[in-house]
Amino acid sequence: MAQSVFEIDLQTRNDLAIFPKYIDEYSVMGLFNKVGTIGGTEKLDQIFKNPLTDADQIKQRVDAIKYLGDGGIGFKIDKRDCDYIEFYLQQQPKPVSVSKIKAIEKKAMYFFTGDNDFYTICRGVENTLQLLYMLDDFSRTTEFDALPALLQNYHLTIRKTIEDADFIFIRPLFGKKKLSAVDIAKTDHLFRSLGYGRLKVLLDIVYQLDVFITVAASAKSNGFSFPVINKTGEPVLKLQGVFHPFIKDPVPNDVAFNCDKNVCFVTGANMAGKSTFLKAVGVAVFLSQLGFPVPAAYMETSVFDALITTINLADNIQSGNSHFYTEVSRVKQVAEKMTVSQNMVVIFDELFRGTNVKDAFDASLAITSAFSKVRKSFFIISTHIVEVANELSAIENISFRFMETVFDKGVPGYSYMLRDGITEERLGMWIVKNEGILEIIEGIIKGSD
Repeated sequence: MAQSVFEIDLQTRNDLAIFPKYIDEYSVMGLFNKVGTIGGTEKLDQIFKNPLTDADQIKQRVDAIKYLGDGGIGFKIDKRDCDYIEFYLQQQPKPVSVSKIKAIEKKAMYFFTGDNDFYTICRGVENTLQLLYMLDDFSRTTEFDALPALLQNYHLTIRKTIEDADFIFIRPLFGKKKLSAVDIAKTDHLFRSLGYGRLKVLLDIVYQLDVFITVAASAKSNGFSFPVINKTGEPVLKLQGVFHPFIKDPVPNDVAFNCDKNVCFVTGANMAGKSTFLKAVGVAVFLSQLGFPVPAAYMETSVFDALITTINLADNIQSGNSHFYTEVSRVKQVAEKMTVSQNMVVIFDELFRGTNVKDAFDASLAITSAFSKVRKSFFIISTHIVEVANELSAIENISFRFMETVFDKGVPGYSYMLRDGITEERLGMWIVKNEGILEIIEGIIKGSD
Protein backbone atom coordinates (compact mmCIF):
# COMPACT_ATOMS: atom_id res chain seq x y z
CA MET A 1 0.00 0.00 0.00
CA ALA A 2 1.47 3.34 -1.08
CA GLN A 3 2.09 5.89 1.65
CA SER A 4 -0.21 8.91 1.50
CA VAL A 5 1.24 12.34 0.84
CA PHE A 6 0.72 15.16 3.31
CA GLU A 7 -1.08 17.97 1.50
CA ILE A 8 -0.04 21.58 1.97
CA ASP A 9 -0.69 23.89 -0.95
CA LEU A 10 1.03 27.07 -2.13
CA GLN A 11 -1.46 29.36 -0.35
CA THR A 12 -0.73 27.65 2.97
CA ARG A 13 3.04 27.67 2.44
CA ASN A 14 2.88 31.40 1.72
CA ASP A 15 0.52 32.13 4.63
CA LEU A 16 2.89 30.47 7.07
CA ALA A 17 6.12 31.61 5.35
CA ILE A 18 7.38 28.03 5.19
CA PHE A 19 9.93 28.89 2.50
CA PRO A 20 11.54 32.30 1.89
CA LYS A 21 10.29 34.17 -1.16
CA TYR A 22 13.39 36.35 -1.14
CA ILE A 23 16.95 35.72 0.04
CA ASP A 24 16.76 37.65 3.32
CA GLU A 25 13.09 37.00 4.11
CA TYR A 26 12.12 35.26 7.33
CA SER A 27 10.91 31.71 6.84
CA VAL A 28 10.20 28.64 8.94
CA MET A 29 12.85 26.68 7.08
CA GLY A 30 15.29 29.52 7.73
CA LEU A 31 14.99 28.85 11.47
CA PHE A 32 16.79 25.55 10.89
CA ASN A 33 18.85 26.33 7.80
CA LYS A 34 22.22 26.45 9.54
CA VAL A 35 23.47 23.06 8.39
CA GLY A 36 27.16 22.78 7.60
CA THR A 37 27.23 20.76 4.39
CA ILE A 38 25.81 21.37 0.92
CA GLY A 39 24.27 17.91 1.04
CA GLY A 40 22.70 18.74 4.40
CA THR A 41 21.13 21.90 2.96
CA GLU A 42 19.64 19.85 0.12
CA LYS A 43 18.41 17.24 2.60
CA LEU A 44 16.71 19.91 4.75
CA ASP A 45 14.93 21.28 1.67
CA GLN A 46 13.82 17.76 0.75
CA ILE A 47 12.45 17.15 4.26
CA PHE A 48 10.49 20.43 4.22
CA LYS A 49 8.97 19.60 0.84
CA ASN A 50 7.88 16.12 1.98
CA PRO A 51 6.07 16.19 5.35
CA LEU A 52 5.31 12.74 6.71
CA THR A 53 1.94 11.07 7.28
CA ASP A 54 3.14 7.92 9.02
CA ALA A 55 3.08 8.22 12.82
CA ASP A 56 5.92 5.73 13.32
CA GLN A 57 8.21 7.57 10.89
CA ILE A 58 7.45 10.91 12.53
CA LYS A 59 8.15 9.53 16.00
CA GLN A 60 11.39 7.94 14.82
CA ARG A 61 12.60 11.30 13.52
CA VAL A 62 11.54 13.06 16.73
CA ASP A 63 13.44 10.50 18.81
CA ALA A 64 16.56 10.74 16.61
CA ILE A 65 16.72 14.54 16.78
CA LYS A 66 16.13 14.50 20.55
CA TYR A 67 18.91 11.93 21.04
CA LEU A 68 21.40 13.89 18.93
CA GLY A 69 20.44 17.11 20.71
CA ASP A 70 21.42 15.47 23.99
CA GLY A 71 24.94 14.95 22.65
CA GLY A 72 24.44 11.38 21.49
CA ILE A 73 27.03 11.47 18.69
CA GLY A 74 30.76 11.43 19.16
CA PHE A 75 32.08 13.16 16.07
CA LYS A 76 31.79 16.48 14.31
CA ILE A 77 30.73 16.66 10.67
CA ASP A 78 33.24 18.72 8.71
CA LYS A 79 31.63 20.84 5.99
CA ARG A 80 34.74 21.28 3.87
CA ASP A 81 35.65 17.60 3.93
CA CYS A 82 32.14 16.45 2.97
CA ASP A 83 31.84 19.00 0.19
CA TYR A 84 35.25 18.01 -1.16
CA ILE A 85 34.33 14.31 -1.06
CA GLU A 86 31.32 15.04 -3.29
CA PHE A 87 33.57 16.99 -5.67
CA TYR A 88 36.09 14.15 -5.73
CA LEU A 89 33.50 11.41 -6.36
CA GLN A 90 32.28 13.18 -9.50
CA GLN A 91 35.72 13.26 -11.16
CA GLN A 92 35.96 11.63 -14.57
CA PRO A 93 36.98 9.21 -15.92
CA LYS A 94 36.21 6.73 -13.19
CA PRO A 95 38.82 4.00 -12.64
CA VAL A 96 37.76 0.61 -14.04
CA SER A 97 40.63 -1.41 -12.58
CA VAL A 98 43.73 -1.18 -10.39
CA SER A 99 47.21 -1.23 -11.89
CA LYS A 100 50.18 -1.12 -9.50
CA ILE A 101 52.52 0.09 -12.24
CA LYS A 102 50.21 2.92 -13.33
CA ALA A 103 49.61 3.89 -9.72
CA ILE A 104 53.34 4.30 -9.11
CA GLU A 105 53.73 6.21 -12.38
CA LYS A 106 50.94 8.66 -11.44
CA LYS A 107 52.45 9.34 -8.04
CA ALA A 108 55.90 9.88 -9.59
CA MET A 109 54.45 12.25 -12.18
CA TYR A 110 52.71 14.21 -9.44
CA PHE A 111 56.00 14.47 -7.56
CA PHE A 112 57.70 16.03 -10.58
CA THR A 113 54.86 18.00 -12.25
CA GLY A 114 52.31 18.65 -9.48
CA ASP A 115 49.48 17.05 -11.46
CA ASN A 116 46.21 18.59 -10.21
CA ASP A 117 44.05 15.55 -11.00
CA PHE A 118 46.22 13.32 -8.83
CA TYR A 119 46.04 15.86 -5.98
CA THR A 120 42.23 15.80 -6.19
CA ILE A 121 42.24 12.00 -5.97
CA CYS A 122 44.69 11.95 -3.06
CA ARG A 123 42.79 14.51 -1.04
CA GLY A 124 39.45 12.92 -1.89
CA VAL A 125 40.68 9.51 -0.77
CA GLU A 126 42.09 10.91 2.47
CA ASN A 127 38.93 12.87 3.32
CA THR A 128 36.71 9.88 2.54
CA LEU A 129 38.82 7.57 4.68
CA GLN A 130 38.63 10.04 7.54
CA LEU A 131 34.84 10.20 7.25
CA LEU A 132 34.54 6.41 7.16
CA TYR A 133 36.82 6.16 10.18
CA MET A 134 34.54 8.49 12.15
CA LEU A 135 31.45 6.53 11.09
CA ASP A 136 33.16 3.27 11.98
CA ASP A 137 34.17 4.62 15.39
CA PHE A 138 30.63 5.93 16.00
CA SER A 139 29.09 2.55 15.16
CA ARG A 140 31.62 0.64 17.29
CA THR A 141 31.56 2.82 20.39
CA THR A 142 27.83 3.54 20.55
CA GLU A 143 25.60 1.10 22.41
CA PHE A 144 23.19 -0.18 19.76
CA ASP A 145 20.26 -0.84 22.10
CA ALA A 146 20.46 2.72 23.46
CA LEU A 147 19.94 4.23 20.02
CA PRO A 148 16.53 5.36 18.74
CA ALA A 149 15.12 3.19 15.95
CA LEU A 150 16.12 5.53 13.09
CA LEU A 151 19.72 5.76 14.32
CA GLN A 152 19.78 1.99 14.73
CA ASN A 153 18.98 1.76 11.03
CA TYR A 154 21.87 4.10 10.25
CA HIS A 155 24.12 2.07 12.54
CA LEU A 156 23.30 -1.18 10.73
CA THR A 157 23.90 0.40 7.32
CA ILE A 158 27.28 1.75 8.41
CA ARG A 159 28.41 -1.61 9.83
CA LYS A 160 27.12 -3.57 6.83
CA THR A 161 29.01 -1.30 4.43
CA ILE A 162 32.32 -1.04 6.24
CA GLU A 163 32.39 -4.78 7.03
CA ASP A 164 31.53 -5.71 3.44
CA ALA A 165 34.19 -7.76 1.65
CA ASP A 166 34.80 -4.94 -0.83
CA PHE A 167 35.46 -2.40 1.95
CA ILE A 168 37.31 -4.55 4.48
CA PHE A 169 40.77 -3.74 3.09
CA ILE A 170 40.46 -0.04 4.00
CA ARG A 171 40.37 -0.68 7.76
CA PRO A 172 44.20 -0.82 8.11
CA LEU A 173 44.31 2.51 6.24
CA PHE A 174 42.36 4.32 9.00
CA GLY A 175 44.85 6.61 10.70
CA LYS A 176 47.71 5.68 8.37
CA LYS A 177 49.85 8.80 8.04
CA LYS A 178 51.08 8.20 4.50
CA LEU A 179 49.30 6.20 1.84
CA SER A 180 51.27 4.34 -0.82
CA ALA A 181 50.55 4.75 -4.50
CA VAL A 182 48.86 1.34 -4.52
CA ASP A 183 46.77 2.22 -1.44
CA ILE A 184 45.52 5.32 -3.24
CA ALA A 185 44.76 3.45 -6.48
CA LYS A 186 42.86 0.62 -4.77
CA THR A 187 40.90 2.96 -2.52
CA ASP A 188 40.08 5.33 -5.38
CA HIS A 189 38.78 2.40 -7.43
CA LEU A 190 36.57 1.37 -4.50
CA PHE A 191 35.22 4.84 -3.79
CA ARG A 192 34.54 6.00 -7.33
CA SER A 193 33.61 2.71 -9.01
CA LEU A 194 33.09 -0.53 -7.09
CA GLY A 195 31.54 0.93 -3.93
CA TYR A 196 30.29 4.28 -5.24
CA GLY A 197 26.59 3.61 -4.61
CA ARG A 198 27.17 2.32 -1.07
CA LEU A 199 29.41 5.28 -0.28
CA LYS A 200 26.68 7.67 -1.45
CA VAL A 201 24.27 5.96 0.96
CA LEU A 202 26.69 6.62 3.82
CA LEU A 203 27.02 10.25 2.75
CA ASP A 204 23.24 10.54 2.77
CA ILE A 205 23.27 9.32 6.39
CA VAL A 206 25.89 11.95 7.22
CA TYR A 207 23.72 14.67 5.68
CA GLN A 208 20.69 13.51 7.67
CA LEU A 209 22.77 13.56 10.85
CA ASP A 210 23.96 17.06 9.90
CA VAL A 211 20.34 18.20 9.58
CA PHE A 212 19.19 16.54 12.79
CA ILE A 213 22.07 17.91 14.87
CA THR A 214 21.41 21.41 13.52
CA VAL A 215 17.66 21.14 14.11
CA ALA A 216 18.24 20.05 17.69
CA ALA A 217 20.55 23.01 18.30
CA SER A 218 18.03 25.42 16.72
CA ALA A 219 15.28 24.00 18.92
CA LYS A 220 17.26 24.78 22.06
CA SER A 221 18.16 28.31 20.97
CA ASN A 222 14.56 29.13 19.99
CA GLY A 223 12.83 27.55 22.99
CA PHE A 224 11.07 24.84 20.97
CA SER A 225 9.87 21.50 22.34
CA PHE A 226 9.45 18.07 20.78
CA PRO A 227 5.92 17.03 19.82
CA VAL A 228 4.36 14.00 21.43
CA ILE A 229 2.88 11.85 18.67
CA ASN A 230 -0.45 10.31 19.62
CA LYS A 231 -0.89 6.97 17.84
CA THR A 232 -4.27 5.94 19.28
CA GLY A 233 -6.02 6.64 15.98
CA GLU A 234 -8.24 9.33 17.51
CA PRO A 235 -7.67 12.88 16.18
CA VAL A 236 -6.15 15.11 18.85
CA LEU A 237 -4.27 18.41 18.92
CA LYS A 238 -3.16 19.99 22.17
CA LEU A 239 -0.85 23.00 22.33
CA GLN A 240 0.40 24.65 25.49
CA GLY A 241 2.41 27.83 25.28
CA VAL A 242 2.33 27.99 21.48
CA PHE A 243 3.99 31.08 20.03
CA HIS A 244 5.02 32.52 16.70
CA PRO A 245 8.77 32.01 16.20
CA PHE A 246 9.32 35.23 14.22
CA ILE A 247 8.17 37.51 17.04
CA LYS A 248 10.53 38.85 19.67
CA ASP A 249 9.25 38.17 23.20
CA PRO A 250 6.05 36.45 21.99
CA VAL A 251 3.06 35.84 24.25
CA PRO A 252 2.35 32.09 24.49
CA ASN A 253 -1.19 30.70 24.33
CA ASP A 254 -3.00 27.39 24.77
CA VAL A 255 -5.49 25.65 22.51
CA ALA A 256 -6.83 22.10 22.28
CA PHE A 257 -8.94 20.04 19.89
CA ASN A 258 -10.54 16.62 19.87
CA CYS A 259 -13.58 15.04 18.24
CA ASP A 260 -15.85 16.60 20.88
CA LYS A 261 -14.36 20.08 20.39
CA ASN A 262 -13.16 20.21 16.81
CA VAL A 263 -13.79 23.92 16.06
CA CYS A 264 -12.14 26.92 17.70
CA PHE A 265 -13.96 30.14 16.87
CA VAL A 266 -11.84 33.21 17.58
CA THR A 267 -13.09 36.78 17.92
CA GLY A 268 -11.18 39.92 18.79
CA ALA A 269 -10.53 43.48 17.79
CA ASN A 270 -8.27 44.52 14.93
CA MET A 271 -4.57 44.23 15.84
CA ALA A 272 -5.37 42.07 18.89
CA GLY A 273 -3.25 39.19 17.53
CA LYS A 274 -5.75 36.80 15.92
CA SER A 275 -3.78 36.29 12.72
CA THR A 276 -0.49 35.79 14.54
CA PHE A 277 -2.06 33.17 16.79
CA LEU A 278 -3.54 31.32 13.82
CA LYS A 279 -0.18 31.33 12.04
CA ALA A 280 1.57 30.06 15.17
CA VAL A 281 -0.76 27.06 15.35
CA GLY A 282 -0.28 26.40 11.63
CA VAL A 283 3.51 26.48 11.93
CA ALA A 284 3.42 24.08 14.90
CA VAL A 285 1.20 21.62 13.02
CA PHE A 286 3.46 21.73 9.95
CA LEU A 287 6.67 21.19 11.93
CA SER A 288 5.15 18.31 13.88
CA GLN A 289 4.43 16.55 10.58
CA LEU A 290 8.15 16.80 9.79
CA GLY A 291 9.04 15.26 13.14
CA PHE A 292 10.72 18.56 14.05
CA PRO A 293 10.59 20.53 17.31
CA VAL A 294 7.72 23.01 17.52
CA PRO A 295 7.28 26.58 18.89
CA ALA A 296 5.39 25.56 22.01
CA ALA A 297 6.04 24.51 25.57
CA TYR A 298 4.14 21.27 24.93
CA MET A 299 2.41 19.70 21.96
CA GLU A 300 0.48 16.46 21.68
CA THR A 301 -0.81 15.67 18.23
CA SER A 302 -2.14 12.92 16.06
CA VAL A 303 -0.98 12.73 12.45
CA PHE A 304 -2.96 14.60 9.81
CA ASP A 305 -3.31 14.23 6.05
CA ALA A 306 -3.40 17.93 5.24
CA LEU A 307 -2.97 21.47 6.53
CA ILE A 308 -4.88 24.20 4.75
CA THR A 309 -4.85 27.87 5.71
CA THR A 310 -6.51 30.96 4.32
CA ILE A 311 -4.90 33.94 6.01
CA ASN A 312 -3.44 36.27 3.38
CA LEU A 313 -5.70 35.51 0.45
CA ALA A 314 -4.91 37.77 -2.49
CA ASP A 315 -7.32 39.02 -5.16
CA ASN A 316 -7.12 37.26 -8.50
CA ILE A 317 -7.18 40.28 -10.80
CA GLN A 318 -6.41 38.32 -13.95
CA SER A 319 -9.45 36.08 -13.53
CA GLY A 320 -11.68 39.09 -12.95
CA ASN A 321 -13.18 37.49 -9.84
CA SER A 322 -14.07 39.53 -6.77
CA HIS A 323 -12.32 38.97 -3.46
CA PHE A 324 -15.49 37.41 -2.07
CA TYR A 325 -15.65 34.95 -4.98
CA THR A 326 -11.99 34.05 -4.36
CA GLU A 327 -12.84 33.36 -0.70
CA VAL A 328 -15.80 31.21 -1.69
CA SER A 329 -13.62 29.28 -4.13
CA ARG A 330 -11.10 28.65 -1.38
CA VAL A 331 -13.78 27.28 0.96
CA LYS A 332 -15.01 25.07 -1.89
CA GLN A 333 -11.46 23.72 -2.32
CA VAL A 334 -11.43 22.71 1.33
CA ALA A 335 -14.81 21.01 1.05
CA GLU A 336 -13.71 19.11 -2.06
CA LYS A 337 -10.53 17.93 -0.34
CA MET A 338 -12.67 16.57 2.47
CA THR A 339 -14.40 14.24 0.05
CA VAL A 340 -11.01 12.45 -0.12
CA SER A 341 -9.80 12.86 3.48
CA GLN A 342 -11.46 14.30 6.57
CA ASN A 343 -8.31 14.14 8.70
CA MET A 344 -7.23 17.75 8.24
CA VAL A 345 -6.35 20.96 10.07
CA VAL A 346 -8.07 23.96 8.48
CA ILE A 347 -7.45 27.60 9.41
CA PHE A 348 -9.58 30.51 8.16
CA ASP A 349 -8.69 34.06 9.16
CA GLU A 350 -11.47 36.68 8.93
CA LEU A 351 -13.76 34.48 6.89
CA PHE A 352 -15.62 36.30 4.09
CA ARG A 353 -14.16 39.75 4.65
CA GLY A 354 -14.64 40.57 0.96
CA THR A 355 -18.39 41.15 0.99
CA ASN A 356 -21.07 43.12 2.79
CA VAL A 357 -21.80 42.44 6.44
CA LYS A 358 -25.10 40.63 5.81
CA ASP A 359 -23.65 38.17 3.27
CA ALA A 360 -20.54 37.69 5.40
CA PHE A 361 -22.70 36.93 8.42
CA ASP A 362 -24.90 34.43 6.58
CA ALA A 363 -22.00 32.73 4.81
CA SER A 364 -19.80 32.51 7.92
CA LEU A 365 -22.66 31.07 9.94
CA ALA A 366 -23.56 28.47 7.31
CA ILE A 367 -20.00 27.37 6.55
CA THR A 368 -18.88 27.15 10.18
CA SER A 369 -21.99 25.18 11.13
CA ALA A 370 -21.39 22.76 8.26
CA PHE A 371 -17.67 22.25 8.95
CA SER A 372 -18.33 21.66 12.65
CA LYS A 373 -20.02 18.38 11.70
CA VAL A 374 -16.78 17.00 10.21
CA ARG A 375 -15.55 15.76 13.58
CA LYS A 376 -12.27 14.18 12.39
CA SER A 377 -10.97 17.52 11.09
CA PHE A 378 -10.01 20.48 13.24
CA PHE A 379 -10.91 24.07 12.36
CA ILE A 380 -9.75 27.44 13.61
CA ILE A 381 -11.92 30.25 12.30
CA SER A 382 -11.56 33.91 13.18
CA THR A 383 -14.04 36.65 12.39
CA HIS A 384 -14.68 40.33 12.98
CA ILE A 385 -18.44 39.70 12.97
CA VAL A 386 -19.21 38.98 16.61
CA GLU A 387 -22.85 38.21 15.91
CA VAL A 388 -21.80 35.00 14.11
CA ALA A 389 -20.22 33.70 17.31
CA ASN A 390 -23.40 34.41 19.26
CA GLU A 391 -25.48 32.46 16.74
CA LEU A 392 -23.06 29.50 16.88
CA SER A 393 -22.96 29.34 20.67
CA ALA A 394 -25.53 26.53 20.83
CA ILE A 395 -23.26 24.12 18.92
CA GLU A 396 -21.54 22.06 21.62
CA ASN A 397 -18.41 21.06 19.71
CA ILE A 398 -17.36 24.67 19.03
CA SER A 399 -15.10 26.33 21.59
CA PHE A 400 -15.15 30.12 21.69
CA ARG A 401 -12.00 32.12 22.35
CA PHE A 402 -11.09 35.78 21.97
CA MET A 403 -7.93 37.85 21.85
CA GLU A 404 -7.99 40.21 24.77
CA THR A 405 -8.00 44.00 24.53
CA VAL A 406 -7.17 45.98 27.67
CA PHE A 407 -8.24 49.62 28.05
CA ASP A 408 -6.18 52.11 30.03
CA LYS A 409 -7.79 55.56 30.41
CA GLY A 410 -9.87 54.94 27.31
CA VAL A 411 -6.90 53.87 25.21
CA PRO A 412 -6.84 50.25 24.00
CA GLY A 413 -3.84 48.00 24.55
CA TYR A 414 -3.31 44.40 23.57
CA SER A 415 -2.26 41.59 25.89
CA TYR A 416 -2.18 39.07 22.99
CA MET A 417 -3.69 36.59 25.41
CA LEU A 418 -6.31 34.12 24.24
CA ARG A 419 -9.28 34.06 26.62
CA ASP A 420 -12.37 31.88 26.85
CA GLY A 421 -15.58 33.31 25.49
CA ILE A 422 -16.73 35.88 22.92
CA THR A 423 -15.68 39.52 22.90
CA GLU A 424 -17.94 42.38 21.91
CA GLU A 425 -15.08 44.84 21.48
CA ARG A 426 -14.95 46.78 18.22
CA LEU A 427 -12.16 49.24 17.68
CA GLY A 428 -12.56 50.16 14.02
CA MET A 429 -14.14 53.56 14.62
CA TRP A 430 -11.88 54.27 17.59
CA ILE A 431 -8.85 53.80 15.32
CA VAL A 432 -10.38 56.02 12.62
CA LYS A 433 -11.12 58.79 15.13
CA ASN A 434 -7.76 58.42 16.85
CA GLU A 435 -5.95 58.97 13.55
CA GLY A 436 -7.77 62.27 13.09
CA ILE A 437 -8.91 61.44 9.57
CA LEU A 438 -12.23 63.25 9.87
CA GLU A 439 -10.51 66.42 11.12
CA ILE A 440 -8.12 66.30 8.15
CA ILE A 441 -11.02 66.04 5.72
CA GLU A 442 -12.96 68.85 7.47
CA GLY A 443 -9.85 71.02 7.27
CA ILE A 444 -9.64 70.40 3.53
CA ILE A 445 -13.28 71.38 3.10
CA LYS A 446 -12.88 74.56 5.14
CA GLY A 447 -9.74 75.48 3.23
CA SER A 448 -11.55 75.17 -0.08
CA ASP A 449 -14.44 77.47 0.94
